[in-house]
Amino acid sequence: MFDKILKSISNYVLHLMIKNSDMRDLSLDIKESNGTFVLGINSRVVVGTGSQTVRNEKKSKTLLKVFVIALLLMLAFTIVGMIIPDASLGRSFLAIGEFPAFLVNVIAARYIIKNIS
Repeated sequence: MFDKILKSISNYVLHLMIKNSDMRDLSLDIKESNGTFVLGINSRVVVGTGSQTVRNEKKSKTLLKVFVIALLLMLAFTIVGMIIPDASLGRSFLAIGEFPAFLVNVIAARYIIKNIS
C-alpha cells in the first residue's frame, strides 16, 4: 500500500518535470542499523519518445503577478497610512502594509538568489 502511494506521488512529481515519462520497477528496502531504520528506494524511470522538459514559465508569471500586486498593496497602505491625519488609524494602515512588504521581500530575495547562482 505504501509503495503504491509513493509511486503515485513520485510519478506526479516526475510528470511535472518531464512529459511522457513513467516510473517502473519501484522497490522499497527497509534496513535496521544500530536501532535506526533506513528506507532505500530503487526505481527505473522510462522516458517516452518526443518527451520534453516542462518549463516553469506559468509559475514565474504567476509569481511576478503576485509580486506586483503585493508591491502595489504595500505602497497603497503605506501612503494612505502616512496621509491620514488620525494617528491610530494611520499606524494601523502602516502595520497592515507590513504583510505585503514581507511578501515583496521574500519574492525579491528569491529572484536575487536565483540570478546569483
